[in-house]
Amino acid sequence: MGIIARQSLFNAAYTYFGIGLGFVTTIFLYPNILDPDQYGLTRVLVSASMIGAHFAHLGIRNTVIRFFPLFRTTNGNSGGLLFLAITVPLAGFILFGFLFWLFRDPLISFYIDRSPLFVDFFFYVLPITFFLLYFEVLNSYLRSLKDSISGSVISEVILRVAVILILAIYFFGLISFDTFILLFTVSYGLQPLLLILVLLRMGELNLSPRFDFLRKSLVRGMANYGIYTLLGGLTTVVVWNIDIMMLGSMTGLEQTAVYAIAFYIGTVIAVPKRAIDKIATPLIADHIHKNEWGKVEEIYCKTALTQSISGILILLLIWVNATPLLGLLPDVYSDGIRVILFIGLGKLFDMATGTNGSIILTSKHYRFDLITNILLVIFTVTTNLLLIPRYGIEGAAIATMLSIILYNLIKYLFVWIKFSMQPFSRDYLWLIFYAFLTLLVIWFIPEFSLILNLLVTVPVVLLTFLLPVWWTEMSPDLNQVLNNLFRHIFGKK
Repeated sequence: MGIIARQSLFNAAYTYFGIGLGFVTTIFLYPNILDPDQYGLTRVLVSASMIGAHFAHLGIRNTVIRFFPLFRTTNGNSGGLLFLAITVPLAGFILFGFLFWLFRDPLISFYIDRSPLFVDFFFYVLPITFFLLYFEVLNSYLRSLKDSISGSVISEVILRVAVILILAIYFFGLISFDTFILLFTVSYGLQPLLLILVLLRMGELNLSPRFDFLRKSLVRGMANYGIYTLLGGLTTVVVWNIDIMMLGSMTGLEQTAVYAIAFYIGTVIAVPKRAIDKIATPLIADHIHKNEWGKVEEIYCKTALTQSISGILILLLIWVNATPLLGLLPDVYSDGIRVILFIGLGKLFDMATGTNGSIILTSKHYRFDLITNILLVIFTVTTNLLLIPRYGIEGAAIATMLSIILYNLIKYLFVWIKFSMQPFSRDYLWLIFYAFLTLLVIWFIPEFSLILNLLVTVPVVLLTFLLPVWWTEMSPDLNQVLNNLFRHIFGKK
């Protein structure tokens, strides 16, 4: 757990710094510089591109992590794995581009009435897809090298700084909106370019193919794994982006913008999970490869508890300050208050169930992930079709929350049954008690402006929730992080 605690802390630090930049961008810049439909356009473009990128990598992103220990152990270097990680997605992108062009007319017809602005910039999906595709693939390779920090810095900090600069240029009237979208697209190209430079600096940019290393059994195993994880991963990314896509076609880009901002605020609680998963997944893959199931269970239980504590803490801080926070935005964005709650609860359940997805994906039962994802897509699309027309953006949020809960409940039960591992203990009951105690105390506190509200609610949340968790040493890893933080602040050894 040492490397997980250390790198996840760095990841979380960079990610939360990026969130600070994202907060500035989302709360102060986007709503005041772009019209709601213009901001909604950027969200739909990115969501569509994420779906395209996960299709185009053809399963190689997860294959790199799963088979890297074998390549590295057997050959002492990448064994041509990086060459495969570069060439396979290129073939996938060409296929995606062909299908995108072939079905352009029916796709455009979904948006022409309610989101005509998206139609005007429809083909920008292709370059953003290409950039996202190679960022994800190269980042997976770096994560296999036990470097989960570089990708976090690039995606969470550098990309957001670039977007802020582009927004500033547009705000001062130096460029048109068409040029803004062009630069917005180019900013995503910085990500794979910078990862290439990181690999070059590490001496790991070895693009030489090793066809002699690719035995028939290895190729067959990689292909089978890649296909299943491609379909499983594609269905997952469809689920997490289909709400944006469907809102864009059913309610218009303005409501999509309101949902996107509220969704962004609600997903802030998932940052610790993202930071932990980036380093935990390769370690789990390595332990499973060595048949060290005791260590897998240790990672599973400890990360689930740490994620639950941090998730509840962040959700409490967000929810008790949500109303004054949205008050900083134009009035139209106040409709997203319940979206924050629904998305936050869904993400919290995802965090509480730990690294179950990583265990399944890196084990011999990885095919099960495809089954659950197909069911999830059907459930998500159906609930969105039923709830969006009736409840609008709140309906999309409810559909997403229910999908997250169902998906993780199935994976949790599978890991429990197949591997005899489950992370929950009495500590979780105490977490729920501390959380309700905190809400009860804050219930009697009047609401102020955002700054005053933070000054009052943050100490309350820390005293009634985090202090008991720390005092009882519920999570040794979290206590170690907090104790180190206290020593740095107060200068005590």
